[in-house]
Amino acid sequence: MFYRHWKKMALSLTALFWAGCDDASTSGPINAPTYGVLCDTDSCMEIPESSDANGAQSSSSVTPQSSSSETRVSSSKDWSSSSFSAIYAPPTVFCTPTDSTVEYFAADYSADTKKMWKEQAAQHDAVDKIDSIKQTLAETPMCLEHLRMELDRFVALYGAPTVIMNAVESCSDGTIKPSEEYARFLKMKEEWEANKPALEEELKKVYEDKMKEIEERINKCLNDDL
Repeated sequence: MFYRHWKKMALSLTALFWAGCDDASTSGPINAPTYGVLCDTDSCMEIPESSDANGAQSSSSVTPQSSSSETRVSSSKDWSSSSFSAIYAPPTVFCTPTDSTVEYFAADYSADTKKMWKEQAAQHDAVDKIDSIKQTLAETPMCLEHLRMELDRFVALYGAPTVIMNAVESCSDGTIKPSEEYARFLKMKEEWEANKPALEEELKKVYEDKMKEIEERINKCLNDDL
């Protein structure tokens, strides 16, 4: 009887075998239990629970993820602070002196000096006026001669110029700028130019007052001689 049905049994076993393979291929790998009882068609076998395996599995599955996460966050913070500031930090500009020299007379920017020059200009014009008067006189009064000698003494006020060495500096960003000393001079010059119109009016009055004073002395010399 067994011989009569062996073909049916073989076909049934083959069908069961292929069904088991199909389930394994479609449902993915089968994880064997870590504890409990495992049975097949013939016998059963007890699998004891392993606390070390679970602990190791738990430790290995959690700790690396935490460490990796912390590493990624730390790396992100480092980039956002140090790397970002290094990329967008403005470059440092360095300036070095150049071979440049500026000369000027300090007296040109002094109101008191300008007033003295205007007085001397009045004296010079008065000398020319006395020489013109002398040509009309048969005899020049001694007082007029003394006045002419007095007025003809001019004082040099220029002196030596002020020299600024390395007045201009060249910078690493391609620009140029004045040195500290030259910058102070430029600021003083700018203020001087702004106040120049008012000073010109004052200097005009200085000249007129000095000329008026000299003319009065000339007239006195001429009247006393008569």
